[in-house]
Amino acid sequence: MDDKGIIDLYFARDEKAISESMKSYNDRLFRFALRFLSDPRDAEECVNDAYVRAWDTIPPNRPNNLFAYLAALCRNAALDVIKKNSAQKRSAQLVELTQEMNECIPDSNNITEEQSEEFSKCINEYLATLPKDKRAVFLGRYWYNESISDIAKRTGFSQSKVKTMLHRMREDLRKYIKGKEGII
Repeated sequence: MDDKGIIDLYFARDEKAISESMKSYNDRLFRFALRFLSDPRDAEECVNDAYVRAWDTIPPNRPNNLFAYLAALCRNAALDVIKKNSAQKRSAQLVELTQEMNECIPDSNNITEEQSEEFSKCINEYLATLPKDKRAVFLGRYWYNESISDIAKRTGFSQSKVKTMLHRMREDLRKYIKGKEGII
């Protein structure tokens, strides 16, 4: 069944929507969740949470890309697990990514909700200016939580090139954000 048919099932409040979502995307979502979490049980729970959240949010939302929508829900669930676990111990990967992004985004503890929305808009605008290959590297690292080596394998770039690209994009993003009035 295609995405439109599955989404129509959600709108009809037909529980078959979840089973069809699972048939289409369960394996991909599980692998996606494992990029964030080391415990397969936690990853499985995040995938299941994504289906529950989809049930709760479709309708009123009608996603254009069901996998991307489910992946965002799964990612948020995984980040919730990381936050919960970070009270016990910090995730080294999350700390590394946070440190990288702190080069261009100020401390999120001092950002208002309005500023957060402006940052999101600004980042999306910046990403729209990038060529497809650079955007894929940036999103792979900071949205999908991919390692440098995984990005290099996927793109065919050397690890050194990926690191350089990411550094330059963070620097460009910092300048782009700085050029926007009222964000910082």
